[in-house]
Amino acid sequence: MAIGKQKACWAIPNLTIDCMLARVHRQLEADGCVLRINESSSQVAAPDQLAPGDFVKVRLWLDDDSACIHIGLAEIRQVQNHWITVEVIHVNRHERARLQRYVESRQPIPADKPVYLDHLLIRA
Repeated sequence: MAIGKQKACWAIPNLTIDCMLARVHRQLEADGCVLRINESSSQVAAPDQLAPGDFVKVRLWLDDDSACIHIGLAEIRQVQNHWITVEVIHVNRHERARLQRYVESRQPIPADKPVYLDHLLIRA
């Protein structure tokens, strides 16, 4: 029974990182904030409340005025100062394709090294 409750917590994290893509390099870099979401409101949370292994949702905004990319589940890998390293666990195919097209449009041609779409470095 406890395992079922723990699994449900993984599937519905109450922390969201709301960020805007700032740089496309070998790794995606973004600027944003951590939000603690409950049923009635959301509050800004300090990045140091996160720990490696925590699960979060990510809303990644692009600078092309399109809707944000919803990353349904991501794992915190590292928190150092105000930098948060996140590994993407689940994003739907349509959103991943949008992000891939955006990244490809920002890379110099020809791209000498691929950009890792499953890792984000976020300054919060």
